[in-house]
Amino acid sequence: MSDSIDDLSRPKTLKELARQSETLEEFGYNLRDWQHEIARLVTSRSELTERLREAPRLLAGRFADGDVADAYLAAYAEWLAENAGVVPPKWVNQETRVAGKSWYSDDSREQLESLTPYNFSRRGLYTIPDNIFKPRRGRPRVSEESKRLKALERQRAYRRRVKALVDKARAAGL
Repeated sequence: MSDSIDDLSRPKTLKELARQSETLEEFGYNLRDWQHEIARLVTSRSELTERLREAPRLLAGRFADGDVADAYLAAYAEWLAENAGVVPPKWVNQETRVAGKSWYSDDSREQLESLTPYNFSRRGLYTIPDNIFKPRRGRPRVSEESKRLKALERQRAYRRRVKALVDKARAAGL
């Protein structure tokens, strides 16, 4: 499967997402791209943990409602990690990752206040997040390069074993 140009520019981590966001609108587009990336390519809990591990830069002060973006990233990372059964990254608990004022994703405030997960509401955000991560059964996907390197190492190990047997036979005079 070859990657298109769009796939190459999609943020792979939340750190990349924040780095590529200079406005709230860009943040929204980058968040959606990151969600597509995770939903399409991340199949294991360990890979999800890696995609969440590094703390994104703070966006408060970079653009209007940057504090909302900071709070959203922390809440979303924590919520995804907990739903996947992995430990959330430590950066999600930073005191700076809370919205300065309550933020609602739409006008149905009463409904949002009752349905919003705690990870979001404790940061002043009222929304219903998309669960984009669904672990797949079986082995995680492995890149072709990784498969090639593993096969190369198996071949080297095999050659070492054969060489050891040949050396042992020669030493025995066979």
